[in-house]
Amino acid sequence: MILAIDKLNKAKTLIEQSLDDLIISLSINIDYKRLQVILKDGVQIYIVYNNYDEYSYSILFSKLELDRCRFDNYDKVWDVSTKPHHFHLKNKKEVVSSNMTGNPDIDIPLLCKFLKTGQLK
Repeated sequence: MILAIDKLNKAKTLIEQSLDDLIISLSINIDYKRLQVILKDGVQIYIVYNNYDEYSYSILFSKLELDRCRFDNYDKVWDVSTKPHHFHLKNKKEVVSSNMTGNPDIDIPLLCKFLKTGQLK
């Protein structure tokens, strides 16, 4: 099993490589095992891993309620084909299936692609 901090460091490296020209700030909180990225357009990204193979990729577009989306596998109550992996839709309380798996080598490039193309907005 790969430790959460190792996944965070890998995610940090991949985000720096892919989104470098869009990043205002990037920081890792070791205690919370969380990476925070703030982009020039005000979008905030929080990437969290734990040592139980759980993860969360949260994208906050503004402070408005539900103006966010999130990929995660924390809550296993959702009836989707990729259970427990799911995607919380922007501006909705619904979820859909997700191709994310908690592997930063696969997930973070895909997340960066979504951010660059505006597909999450």
